[in-house]
Amino acid sequence: MNVSRFTLPVSRLLLLAALLSLLASVALAQTGGGYALTWSTIDGGGYTWSEGGGYSLGGTVGQPDAGVISGGDYTLVGGFWCGAAAQHRMYLPVVLRDHP
Repeated sequence: MNVSRFTLPVSRLLLLAALLSLLASVALAQTGGGYALTWSTIDGGGYTWSEGGGYSLGGTVGQPDAGVISGGDYTLVGGFWCGAAAQHRMYLPVVLRDHP
């Protein structure tokens, strides 16, 4: 069996990645229940989750559109999450060695 016929050239792989990222950028946000996400930005990596009262909000770190937006009973503080409390979780086992 010739394995090389199943591999894509680098140029086709880059073109496919560019097309997929273009399609992802035009995806529409979910709306419903009196809420609508009508705009979006392309921001830095990472995310932080905040949950409470039946709502869940995920945000990115390093946003260029930092600022406070409020309306009704809600306030959104975008941008760097310097005021948010850090939640440390350990996901991987830690191996410690005793030093004499």
